[in-house]
Order: sequence, then structure tokens, then C-alpha cells
Amino acid sequence: MKRLVSGLLALVVLLQVGTVQSTAYASEKDYEIYNGKVVNARLYAPIRAVGEKLKAKVNWDNATKTATVITNKTVMKMTLGSKVLKVNNEQIQMDVSLLLENGSVFLPIRFIGDALGHSTYWDKKARMASSYSEQNRFVVYAQPLFYRDGYKLLDEAINKVKNLSNVAQKRQYLKPYFTDEMINLIIMRNVTYTDLSQYTTSYNYYYPKETNMYIYRSERVPNQSNYVSQQILITKRNNQWVIGSLSENIYEPMP
Repeated sequence: MKRLVSGLLALVVLLQVGTVQSTAYASEKDYEIYNGKVVNARLYAPIRAVGEKLKAKVNWDNATKTATVITNKTVMKMTLGSKVLKVNNEQIQMDVSLLLENGSVFLPIRFIGDALGHSTYWDKKARMASSYSEQNRFVVYAQPLFYRDGYKLLDEAINKVKNLSNVAQKRQYLKPYFTDEMINLIIMRNVTYTDLSQYTTSYNYYYPKETNMYIYRSERVPNQSNYVSQQILITKRNNQWVIGSLSENIYEPMP
């Protein structure tokens, strides 16, 4: 196969684990946490959610503002305003304190992983981290647009374009899915895109900044000899995520 795209930014190796974001998922995995936060370039994980994934007991003492997480081998105690994490009989000095937001307590995942004896890895571009040991693991996402939601938006947008010929008010029909610039391009040039949602598509994604999500995917379409690749930028405009650019290329396989 010909080289698909030259000069692509490094693509992210990711965990593919289901479909579509909301507060909870019908297909939610028992190790996934979706409401992590990035504050001052640090990934914070919600303590209670971590405890639930590890089958641990989690308590919050509102009088002392202290959270306690109890596993089979570890007791962690942390107090709002303090930079000391107590783990069993030891004290770990941290450079930050707890974050309390909307009734949830957050702590940087690195300190949680260290306290549990986990190996912890943070993927800045994908805005996700994994923390694991031989006994258990959890994955924390802190994505401005959850990647499965980005995939869903992309597939819905392409389907809308595919059915555009039957629509009278084309601009209004496309507005929830595309920027005005993209709508002009689609209508003026009669652009269409290949629907890859029904295939086992290979996705790669990353977040150039808080308001952008970049997706690259490619597929050899069944019953065809060509490969289709798509490069997509989803952007946040007026507090809504829409497709800001979508380019498609078709490549013949190398003989």
C-alpha cells in the first residue's frame, strides 16, 4: 500500500473499549473512570471512583475534610488543605493538596498510583492515564470531548452529508455537525464522504488543545480494492463540538 499520509503528527496508541460518552455507559468497563481533570498540567482522579474500581472502601469525613481509602493492603488518608498523604504508617509529601469540586474529591493520579504500588503512565496527547499492578488497574480519562463521543459525532455528520440531497434546508440540517466554513464547502462543492462506521475501523486521536480533537482513521473497504483514509478536526465553537475540517483520501494498494 502506498504511504498513506506523510508528515502526520505522532499518533496515539489507545485503549479501544466501547461506544459513546455520557455520565455512565451501558458498556462501561469496571476499570474506566471518565471524569478526570487536568489542572496545571496534572491529571487529577476522583478518589471515590478510584476506590470503586479497586473494590475499596471510601469514606469522607466532612468535619475534618479527610478522605480515607481502604483496600486489602493499604489505608490512604488525605486531608483538604494538607500536602501530606498518609499511607498505612508512612507519610508521603506531595506538592499539591486535594481538589474539592462539586462534592467530589480529586487527587493527582501519580500519588494515588504510588500509594498503591502501581505503575502509572500519563498520555498527554490522548489526555488519559493508566495505573496498574498485577492485581488490578484503572484508567482515567480527562478529555475535553470524550473520544467515543468524537467518533459518534463524526459518523453522524458523514451520514447527514450522505442524505443531504433529500433535504431542503441544507444549512440548518448540517449546522449541529459542522462549522459554517465546512457547510459552505459541502454545499458549494457537493462534497461527500465514505461512511466507515460499519467497518472495523482503525482510529487514532489526540487533543492539540482544549478546544480541538484530531482524529485519523483508515480502512480497506470490503468488496473494493482501495483504502480510504480520513483526517478530521473536531472543534468547539459557541460551546458546541462540530467538525471543523474533514479530508478524505483514497489509495490503491501496492501491487
